Amino acid sequence: MPRAALQARVLTPDGGGGFSESWQSFASVWAAVVLVGGSDTVVADALQSRVRHRIVLRRRTDLAAGQRVVVSVRRFKVQGVLDEGPHVSTMTLLCEELP
Repeated sequence: MPRAALQARVLTPDGGGGFSESWQSFASVWAAVVLVGGSDTVVADALQSRVRHRIVLRRRTDLAAGQRVVVSVRRFKVQGVLDEGPHVSTMTLLCEELP
């Protein structure tokens, strides 16, 4: 199992009424990354590939959809968090790999 960085989005005011986006790591964990499947679609005459993964890690209470998981140079967007409760020691993240 590789080490993974859990990241949350941080918005910083840019001084012009908007915000700049960055990602900040808040934990480093062991995680198992399992390929679930993929699909290709054509959008605006361009081929788009989506690769979905399941990431299993020790149960935490600070994870939510929209966060990211970084494993080496691979980045995954968390789309769903499956948590069966405190009686189970692990949880599953449903993720899409980012380009």
